[in-house]
Amino acid sequence: MNRFFATRTLPMAAFMIGLLLVATACDSSMDDEPHEDASRVEIQTRGDASAIIAIWEDGIGWQDADGNAIDEFPNSVDVDGAAIEPLRAGGQNASLTVRFFNPDGSEVEMETLDRTDDTRERTCSEFNARYRAVDDDGGLLEDTDVIAWPNMIHPEGGDEAQFAELSDGSIVGIFHCDHIHFYPENEGTVDIQFRLWHVDHADDDTDPITLRVEAVE
Repeated sequence: MNRFFATRTLPMAAFMIGLLLVATACDSSMDDEPHEDASRVEIQTRGDASAIIAIWEDGIGWQDADGNAIDEFPNSVDVDGAAIEPLRAGGQNASLTVRFFNPDGSEVEMETLDRTDDTRERTCSEFNARYRAVDDDGGLLEDTDVIAWPNMIHPEGGDEAQFAELSDGSIVGIFHCDHIHFYPENEGTVDIQFRLWHVDHADDDTDPITLRVEAVE
């Protein structure tokens, strides 16, 4: 009876050890996957009047370029290099470089590797910049009429949800690997959160900050 039990038990034990080794190997490969932990984010306008307009630091929150605490996103539209003006309903979009920094001060590398000829979808480096609209609890906001949102895959085909649809039906790119665009649609406010995107998920997020779109003058 004991010999029978041992004969049946040993193969089962070997099988379970094999499963454990496989699981350990999978976990090890996941631990080896590159991961960035952004502790600082700088937002800079793109254009002749280029300037850092907002900074986020983990544990401190949002600040303007002078280090003053802010809870609303500053003017962000670089107009002909003459000035940085507010987002206005139906007006010019904001184009902003987003830089992420690790706790050791090193900048997370991100760039456009390629771009399609038809939809202009970009192939980004492993890490890239994105944002999302959030609700009062910090959860994903599915829709808003303040800015062009949500992000979507181009209707003519593609793989990456880098685009959004304007109220007139136009499709515009909002995620550009190392920079982003805000397209103002209607007067109002929406909370947004910048994201360090890693292939198909966010490695890190900033605190939300209020983005305001003003009425047309």
